[in-house]
Amino acid sequence: MVDNKNFGEVGSLYPISDEDRDDLIALLKMRFGTVPSELMTAISAIHDLSQIDHLILVAANASGWSEFISEVRAPGFRLVGQEFDPLSKTRSEKLARKDESDGQ
Repeated sequence: MVDNKNFGEVGSLYPISDEDRDDLIALLKMRFGTVPSELMTAISAIHDLSQIDHLILVAANASGWSEFISEVRAPGFRLVGQEFDPLSKTRSEKLARKDESDGQ
């Protein structure tokens, strides 16, 4: 379950519109497919544009759902590491390379 307690402060300095949320949801759908309902609920509770902007960056760079959801649960400000490389190889390709190198 997605915990959105860090998001959605009422009275934020940068209010957002439904279109802002829709942009994030559209990006998630393009990258990862159907957006889970609990994640839709968490996104609808966000009322600060800077949080949506941050999640758009995460959605554009995360390699999968797990990385994106981790960022929703515990938002950070740096996108570093392999999990935020949108051009990284799939996990199965990485495992295949590792198996090949271990066999030599």
